[in-house]
Amino acid sequence: MNVLIIFLIVFLVTSLVLRVPVAFSIGIGGAVVFVMFNYQMTALAQSAFYGLDNFSLLAIPFFLFAGAIMEYSGISKGIFGFVDSFIGRVRASTGTVGILACALFGALTGSTQATIASIGKIVFPEMDKRGYEPAYQAALMASAGFLGQLIPPSMTGIVYATSSGLSIADVWMSTLIPGILLAILYCIVNYFHRIKVEPKITEPFSASEYVRGIGRGTKNAVWALMMPIIIFGGIYGGVFTATEAGAISALYGLGYYFIKKWRKPGSVGGSLKDMMLFTISLSGVILLIMALANVACKAIAFSGVSTQLVDLITTHIHSKYIFLLIVNLLFLVCGMFLDCNAAILLFVPLLTPVAEAYGIDLVQMAGIILVNLGVGSITPPFCVNIFVTSKMKKAQFVEVVHYIWPFLACCIVVLLLETFIPALTVALPAMLK
Repeated sequence: MNVLIIFLIVFLVTSLVLRVPVAFSIGIGGAVVFVMFNYQMTALAQSAFYGLDNFSLLAIPFFLFAGAIMEYSGISKGIFGFVDSFIGRVRASTGTVGILACALFGALTGSTQATIASIGKIVFPEMDKRGYEPAYQAALMASAGFLGQLIPPSMTGIVYATSSGLSIADVWMSTLIPGILLAILYCIVNYFHRIKVEPKITEPFSASEYVRGIGRGTKNAVWALMMPIIIFGGIYGGVFTATEAGAISALYGLGYYFIKKWRKPGSVGGSLKDMMLFTISLSGVILLIMALANVACKAIAFSGVSTQLVDLITTHIHSKYIFLLIVNLLFLVCGMFLDCNAAILLFVPLLTPVAEAYGIDLVQMAGIILVNLGVGSITPPFCVNIFVTSKMKKAQFVEVVHYIWPFLACCIVVLLLETFIPALTVALPAMLK
């Protein structure tokens, strides 16, 4: 246990107090442990190398590139219009469209910040026209932004799968139902918040015009809608693996980019170079964290902490549900303070043997942890999503937090359902095998 304690002290001091980047804080903590306990230094370099020696990791730059293409190509407008064509006549529809557009667009980019930036640019002006309070807009988009991490494909799901030994497809599917539940609950919260101030729609309903609107919306979004169909149809149809799906999605995105640029010059928001630089820089950050986190995990593994942790927890905690509630709390706090990928790489290898000792399905564990990390990004006082949206809307942090509580309550409900009803996370992966 001394190894784990020393590592955590060094990591927390360097990252939170000295503001050293997370990847380097992890590496420094691992190196300190190697030196203090006289572990073989050759193992340090070897563990960093083997942390990246995994074919599944090729999916990360491919999916990031596909997401960058979708973001820079302005496809968010098509998705917003598609959702709006179905529910634009419903009261409180603007907020609802924003929530569902975040879920769909996030499924393409797998990035919380990209989702908030892209959909926010479209939905914020519309909300201003409808009289939505700026602080409420910020709270709504902060909450909806992390839905993209739950609706597959997602980068955090790939990182989790490689650190736990689960299949990428199983991890992706473990958060799909919770993500859909959260989107529905968010829509309900938004409806009851706005129903008292928004007047009823008095314009006569025309079935023919409604159908034409759906047709136009679908036509504009068809390229975006086809991407997840191709990816998951191919994976579960046995045509290609989840890793190969990353390459397919990148090729599909490139095809869309060049066709749109050819048909409408100037309609794309960035060059191919911009997208590649974005992909390279973000891939480098993720993979550096993974390499150095493997150093820390190797140091901890040498000490036998995993076995000690299993004995310690199972001796004092006899209920697997109490253990799962502790896991909820741990990763909720991690989501507030740490990068999601770093939290996964540091704690999932430690807790996986404990979960197996309790007989907990590891797919359920994946669903619980990934949702918690997303919820942590909107949990005060350290909530990165709220910081981002508050700046975008120039709203006071305290005012935004005032509106965040109903959305947080929805998150807690879904987390408790996941904890006590395993089928919400394990049924879909089992069904699709």
